[in-house]
Amino acid sequence: MRANRLILPLAALLLLVPAAPAAASEWTTDVVDFEFLPAKRSIAVGDSVTWTFSADGHTTASLGGQPDSWKSVDDGANTAGSSYTHVFDTAGRFQYVCVQHKDFMKGEVTVGTDAVAKSVSGFRTKRTGRRAKVSFVLKEPAIARYSLKGPSRRTVKLGRIAPGAHAFTLKRLKRGTYSGVLTVVDNFDKKVTPRNSFAVR
Repeated sequence: MRANRLILPLAALLLLVPAAPAAASEWTTDVVDFEFLPAKRSIAVGDSVTWTFSADGHTTASLGGQPDSWKSVDDGANTAGSSYTHVFDTAGRFQYVCVQHKDFMKGEVTVGTDAVAKSVSGFRTKRTGRRAKVSFVLKEPAIARYSLKGPSRRTVKLGRIAPGAHAFTLKRLKRGTYSGVLTVVDNFDKKVTPRNSFAVR
């Protein structure tokens, strides 16, 4: 009878104890002559990848323009028997190469999942005289670029930008009809290209 009385308070106490966070996993990629094994890997945010070099003359280095970067050595190449570990704390798709053989020795690590269905919203242009203010809201980090076609052609490279509201102004536009394309590429290489048009009178 006394045991039954203790079960309910004990069960309530267990519900109050926070669940332990999932432990990060450690993954290994073998670097053999002219190949990463496996060449593609999917991991969770917080996991690490260790490249183990079984042959001389190779490296692992991320391609530029990605939200995370690494390079196994600053100069030269890794030696056989050495290793390099990188922890991935940012979700996204990361491409990498062996610097010495970058034309054909390539790999890819996908970290987490793309949880944002639509990267950009509120894309609009407000014209005032011969100026046009372009604005949009980014829902996740991404690389953005705007191309304007018409009597005055313009390209605005915004680079990698953070989530939130963004705007820029196009000045000294000639009279005529314009069409604009906003190209947004997220960390998972998903591209969206919303378009709009306006006229300068």
